[in-house]
Amino acid sequence: MKNMNIKEYIAEEVKRVLKIEQEVTVTLPPKDDMGDYTVACFNYRNDQLKSPVDVANYIKENFNDSNNYIKEMKVTGPYLNFFLDFSIVAEKIIKDIETQKEHYGSLNQGGGKKLLIEHTSINPNASPHIGRARNSIIGNFLTHMYEFVGYDITRHYFVNDIGKQISMLLVGTLKYGDINNIKFSEILDLYVRINEESKQNPEVEREVFHYLNELENGNEEVRQQFKQLTDICIEGQKEIFSKLDISWDKFTHESDFVFEHKTDEILKQLEAKGKLKSDENGRLYVDLSGYNIPTKSPVLVLTREDKTSLYPLRDIAYTIYKINENAENNFIVLGEDQEVYMKQISAVLDILGYPAPKLISYSFILLNGGKMATREGNVVLLEDLINILYESLEEEFKKRNITPNDETIMTLVDACIKYTILSISRSKIVNFNIEEATSFTGNSGIYILYNIVRINSILKKNEITSQEIKFNHNIERKILLNLYELPNVIDKLLVNYESSHLVQYIFHLTKDFSKMYEEINIQNESDEILKSSRLRLINAVNITLTNALKVLGIKTVDKM
Repeated sequence: MKNMNIKEYIAEEVKRVLKIEQEVTVTLPPKDDMGDYTVACFNYRNDQLKSPVDVANYIKENFNDSNNYIKEMKVTGPYLNFFLDFSIVAEKIIKDIETQKEHYGSLNQGGGKKLLIEHTSINPNASPHIGRARNSIIGNFLTHMYEFVGYDITRHYFVNDIGKQISMLLVGTLKYGDINNIKFSEILDLYVRINEESKQNPEVEREVFHYLNELENGNEEVRQQFKQLTDICIEGQKEIFSKLDISWDKFTHESDFVFEHKTDEILKQLEAKGKLKSDENGRLYVDLSGYNIPTKSPVLVLTREDKTSLYPLRDIAYTIYKINENAENNFIVLGEDQEVYMKQISAVLDILGYPAPKLISYSFILLNGGKMATREGNVVLLEDLINILYESLEEEFKKRNITPNDETIMTLVDACIKYTILSISRSKIVNFNIEEATSFTGNSGIYILYNIVRINSILKKNEITSQEIKFNHNIERKILLNLYELPNVIDKLLVNYESSHLVQYIFHLTKDFSKMYEEINIQNESDEILKSSRLRLINAVNITLTNALKVLGIKTVDKM
């Protein structure tokens, strides 16, 4: 039985007893005294079994527990409650975790299939801010999740090296900087300065479009200047994201699709299908009437008046390129403000005969806690947040007379950021609070890692002397059931992509261990069988938490 799936075992036997094909849901009961698992019998009534109580009693009387997992069954109103025999179940659960080790929790759903995911893809004209980082952190989580269950992942980054913002940066650099000696740290200030100037000086805007036109029409000097700036930006962004252990396998540039005339080919294909139109200004667009997209106008403009490409046209070309690489498992992470835009792109893809990528969207990030400020006043850079968290943790460790090394503190910073952001449902706004994110006692990455360090310390100081399993406390029973849930939790993530569910699982399991640590004796237990059982149990907790954190993209630390 795969991963000791006791719930599946119960469900299959219920189906056999009732002679039904419909799915049977086995859940954890709301109260500990109601058993270990329960089946609600409302939906299984028939001509012979007219009430849920009749159904529950009938299942109880005819249930064949061939594996001897069930110690007792009780009918409570319309519910059939199952009490497991932990003298059998506990050993099987712990052995399963000990055997599978770093693979525990994976059902190998991927089976070696290839999967493509694009995330981050921010404009290379500035240092990334914390709001953009949510895209990267969600994308990184999805990457680790799919790798964990057996997929072969390719991580894509789409470099916008040809748009208006890059041209604006070029104008600002040529006017106020030195393009041959510019540093990544200078780029944001240059961009903000020229962008503000463009609002007062129409000449700046004309220069921007002049360089765009020169770029798309083959001016090699301009191409080289665009490339210089975007290369500096991408390398700077990669360095910042590397601090959060986030990286990519493939960087594809928008300009490739223009210079290789892929955008022209798309325009010709749309024209051949009778879908390409021209407005009174000479801009080319596609009419998406009939696709029920919630916009004021069904028009998606693809070029400027001078026929230079707009972002949607280049994005369509890139998406086709990705679909040709992997049409079956193709994902893109975008903010919720891009959902309508993605529907427009998907409609054009449909016209051209291509499937659309699977969109994973998310809401925004707000910042709270009183310490946040940047040079610009309205955006918090990811690099600044990393530094603030680093200094905050460093100060906290000084108070505790602890001096961890730089690598340890950076791992904790990484955990603070990822755990906090991934703990919130994608559809909800993240209110990032520095004090909560760095708390050693609340629902934080630090709290989780601190308890793993505590487990490892206990395991290093004590020896397992018996392989016999014996438990005598309710918290041990609760932990065992929670350990068993990890494969099911991760399996559901493949459907809902909700990292918050895994974070919740991690937090509850950690709290249960903490309660066990406080309430029962582990290291000084005189009964060797009981002591060894508890050591094996917390080792299983350690494996399970480490694997779950790995799915989130969070590493553990040896000491704290």
